[in-house]
Amino acid sequence: MDEDRIEYIRKLMAESQLSDFPKYVHCLGLDLEVHKDVFWSDTARWVTEHLPPMTGKTVLEIGCGSGLIALFLAKNGASHVLATDITTNSVENTLSNARRNDIPNVTCIKSDIFLSIDQDAKFDYIIWHMPSTYVPDDFEIASMIEHSSFDPGGSLLDRFLRESPRHLAPNGAIMLGYNVSRNNSVITDKLERYSLSHRRIADKKFTIDSMINLHLYELKPIVGGP
Repeated sequence: MDEDRIEYIRKLMAESQLSDFPKYVHCLGLDLEVHKDVFWSDTARWVTEHLPPMTGKTVLEIGCGSGLIALFLAKNGASHVLATDITTNSVENTLSNARRNDIPNVTCIKSDIFLSIDQDAKFDYIIWHMPSTYVPDDFEIASMIEHSSFDPGGSLLDRFLRESPRHLAPNGAIMLGYNVSRNNSVITDKLERYSLSHRRIADKKFTIDSMINLHLYELKPIVGGP
């Protein structure tokens, strides 16, 4: 367990909660409010800016937060976006921003990854800018906002990679934003196990020490895989 990284992330999240709420942000043509216990950072904007066009596509976003990615895609051509989050605060925040921006083609529900999603539902794109700080299985999540950053035992990443393909439409793709920190192969080392190919779309080091080193991947099931 990287104690320095955990302390760094916890400090970052704690500082994000020091201002009055809601906070107001104008980003990528959207007027957004950010509610308490919903994490906002420039990394979400960066992921959004580097996603491929999704005109006419059905999209599932896991971990929607304040709704930036889902609302941007819905406003810019996606036929429908289903946004999900594990916290009620984030679901309410996304729905509030959908109303605020008059975007009707977004649905938002509370779900632990795919748990509350119709098992027969298929999407052209599945997107997750996911929690990427590895902590032990028994790590105690101290506050609601920590769900945005901590992955106990790496179970969230494994579940996502294992379950995503069954929700993809033919020729669909998974878009995964992940902070690899100082381990550039943290994603690619796992992909063979789940019969997924990968293409790195973009990458950016947000901090000089590589504590925040974000990669955006396009993942697709390997034809003939298990």
